[in-house]
Amino acid sequence: MPMARAAVEDWPEGYIIVVPHAWRGDNLWTDMQSQAQARIGQTLREMYAELLQQPLSPGLERLARQIEAKSERLLHDS
Repeated sequence: MPMARAAVEDWPEGYIIVVPHAWRGDNLWTDMQSQAQARIGQTLREMYAELLQQPLSPGLERLARQIEAKSERLLHDS
């Protein structure tokens, strides 16, 4: 595959991309890193957004309320 075509190719998720050392100073490598980091960041944001929609178990709910109450007491005592 010519390098120019590879630079605009939308790499599918899950592929391992081998970049020769000679290319690592090139913008192609930087672009590939940026795209991968952006994709990872988006995936993590989606995962955490879904996680935050899940209800807490009763034990964790009690613990969270205890921590909030203690934090408020510490702020007022300071």
